[in-house]
Amino acid sequence: MAATDTYVHLQTRRAGKLKGECIAPGHEDDITVRGWSWGVSAQTAMGSVQATARRSYRELSFVKGADTASTGLLSALATNDEVKELKLTMRKAGEGQQDFLRLTLKGARITSVVLDTGSDGDVSESVTVAFTKVELEYLPQQRSGQRGASHVFTDEV
Repeated sequence: MAATDTYVHLQTRRAGKLKGECIAPGHEDDITVRGWSWGVSAQTAMGSVQATARRSYRELSFVKGADTASTGLLSALATNDEVKELKLTMRKAGEGQQDFLRLTLKGARITSVVLDTGSDGDVSESVTVAFTKVELEYLPQQRSGQRGASHVFTDEV
């Protein structure tokens, strides 16, 4: 069983919200995500800690099961529909949990959708998204259960 639950809320310019099948409170009709990857790096010279090039962002990749959003994702890719906003949210698994990590992308495009089956025959979709603006917000939870002050990173590519 997963220690966290992850959801994607995706809004395109022409098609609007791509509806998934999530029923979790606060994330109704979002896309349920099985796993994801994203990052940023900067090249350095050998033997030096000084950056030699501008930072380089990796596209967001996430894995999901086949659901009602599957055809909408393919349509957005095929028609080059702009993703106005993609919000990936993580929360600890279980009842009454609060979101603790939010990754928001704007000015984005879906660059890849790959369907695959595992040995169990279950369909997985790997979706890749390029973007022009990014915001990462971490929301700590204090021992009392109250939410602490958020920590935010923003950048434009």
